[in-house]
Amino acid sequence: MAVTCRQAQPNDFPALGQMLELYQYELSDIWQQDLGADGRYGYDLARHREGTRFYAHVAFEADHYAGFALVAPAAITRTDGSWMEQFFILKRYRRAGAGRALAFHVLNSHPGPWEVGEMPDNATARAFWRKVIAEATAGTFTEMHVTEGSWQGTVQRFHLGGLA
Repeated sequence: MAVTCRQAQPNDFPALGQMLELYQYELSDIWQQDLGADGRYGYDLARHREGTRFYAHVAFEADHYAGFALVAPAAITRTDGSWMEQFFILKRYRRAGAGRALAFHVLNSHPGPWEVGEMPDNATARAFWRKVIAEATAGTFTEMHVTEGSWQGTVQRFHLGGLA
């Protein structure tokens, strides 16, 4: 599968918003959230449109969206670094290299300290990120379990100076 990835452009945000709805629906059994009066989960993408500190990235297979990643400038367990805020690959493109391609694109786009977290009941995401991060860092990352605060789950911490 030939996957291309890039930072989201203004014309990507309608599709990104729709993919976020699919993402939130898929996680609705482990992420307690309700639909708004308009029938949508309603994730606010405004801060990612600016592209100054919050970033959105998209993945394509041919001319079709395959997934997205949202990056925040504030890590969860420390004061510096990037946080993988949301990461989603459409089912059709999973286990075919799209997730790995997007993950490496995003990590390479934001060198420096990183944190990636997975919700406690999301074993699939945890296995994916452990594998990708181990490959990206040659196994030099730490993992911790966060049990207090606004975000709880497994967090991998690592530093990247850029990927090959």
